[in-house]
Amino acid sequence: MHRETSGVMFSYLNKTKPSAYHDRCIPTDSKVQTNFAEPSKAYSNADYEKCDQVTQDTIWKQSVAKETTGAKQWSENWGFLTEFDPKGNPKEKEPLPETATRFSDNVPNTNSGNYGSRLNTDLGKRMQNLEFQFYAEGRKKKLDGDIICY
Repeated sequence: MHRETSGVMFSYLNKTKPSAYHDRCIPTDSKVQTNFAEPSKAYSNADYEKCDQVTQDTIWKQSVAKETTGAKQWSENWGFLTEFDPKGNPKEKEPLPETATRFSDNVPNTNSGNYGSRLNTDLGKRMQNLEFQFYAEGRKKKLDGDIICY
């Protein structure tokens, strides 16, 4: 089974040392010692899937933390760009609604709602009908009025 990786996770897992081109651009007197370790082996996604749950959880927490700090840094460094329209005029901020709900009106909010929303289709109704017929033997049946049980 192939797992897709987000851009942040991919860049986190595939960290390599800077290119030789960029090293040549820096003057020799101002070069800073970098601590990039040469990877002994190129790890694949299958190798990371073999990690135990604690390691996978740690990797996930680190990637989420990096993504969160990246978003904060972007808003600090480049957030001013959102305050202006393409012509350079300041944008007016839209007022927030008085009351807002986090639940959607047209998209199911839970997994069970996700399942239930599919039952209203033609295929879902046909499946329910077949299921009803399949379990007909196990249902209680109304006895005739002629039979008297003592």
